[in-house]
Amino acid sequence: MKWPALALLIALLAGCDNATPTTPGGTAPDGAAPGKASQREQVLGEFLETHWKRPVRAQGPSPEGWSPLEASLDPKDCGACHPQQLADWETSLHADAFSPGFAGQLIEGNLAKPDALRGCQRCHTPLEEQQPVGPGPEHTLEPPEYDEKLRQAGLVCAGCHVRAHRHFGPPRRADLPPPPEAVPHAGFEVRPEFQQSRFCAPCHQFFDRSGINVQNTYFEWKESPHAARGETCQSCHMPDRRHLWRGIHDREMVAEAVDVAWADGEPLALVLTARAVGHAFPSYVTPRVVMSIWQQDATGKPIEGTRIEHTIGRKVDFRKGEDIFDTRVPPGGTARLSVTQPPEPEAVAWVGQVTVDPDFHYRGVFERYLPTLEDAKARALIARALERSQRSSYVLAELRRPR
Repeated sequence: MKWPALALLIALLAGCDNATPTTPGGTAPDGAAPGKASQREQVLGEFLETHWKRPVRAQGPSPEGWSPLEASLDPKDCGACHPQQLADWETSLHADAFSPGFAGQLIEGNLAKPDALRGCQRCHTPLEEQQPVGPGPEHTLEPPEYDEKLRQAGLVCAGCHVRAHRHFGPPRRADLPPPPEAVPHAGFEVRPEFQQSRFCAPCHQFFDRSGINVQNTYFEWKESPHAARGETCQSCHMPDRRHLWRGIHDREMVAEAVDVAWADGEPLALVLTARAVGHAFPSYVTPRVVMSIWQQDATGKPIEGTRIEHTIGRKVDFRKGEDIFDTRVPPGGTARLSVTQPPEPEAVAWVGQVTVDPDFHYRGVFERYLPTLEDAKARALIARALERSQRSSYVLAELRRPR
């Protein structure tokens, strides 16, 4: 790979730090001393610590008497009895977890090496049946349980709900009629953790890493007013138990959680308030949000030289393990962009705008990564990912204020 720093960056962004092996000195991957419960274990508890050991072990033979449908890991087969959940999931980023940008990185370069490949798939495609290389130093190619179609499906239903053909889920809705005596796959085991924020933490929180936590979403939430009110990750990202997981890419959801308005009084200022965001806005290092103000003439055109901007986001120096800047807005907090220059004679109004660029960082990665690739399939996938990243930004709000 011609880009060692880039490989490190991609590995971190892909969640591969969770794949770090135990060090020779005996320290656990998340920084816990031998014999002491790690931060991860303390947060997750006994059930989730076991449930989220990844890659998830192969399911093995199905129980005697089960039909192929009951034993299937294909989301479409799950949808035979859970059509709404399937329909929601198909629109989600979980279904796109094996995206072109992710898949392309696993073909050529440092992330194509077996250890890195298995590590990065721990969140994106967590089942052993989705791993094209087996565990251990031999790294068997395409082991017997491997299913390429299932791998391409991304984070599937079984990734969260099935372990050794045992099905798990949240408590049954009180308004539903009693289940029949005979239900497919022997029903499911009720676990309250499915309604708790810590259920999401294994893939959306990096625990006790050396340097800095690239993703700190769980602890941002834990310290927020939302957590104090008992509002969980699921409250916003799975409303009414919908399997949607909308986030920064979804303009409608962001618009419902963030307010943009002109400030009262002087000086003239545009204010963004993270009113209903239960973590830093944005939580991850990849998006950028830009607040801007410019003066407008009578024809509706921007007046040259009047544009001012404020960037909301986080930039990390991955080599040094430190923030270059972090201007993100805490839960309930505000960002403010104030006008200091006087209006131009031809100005008739000020325009304030907030744009969201969810894939800002990835776009830069793909632009630098693409010219280094020799494999045709990898080039095609990264080129497609780059094109997708170039059209994911959107205008969150635009306000006009007459002079």
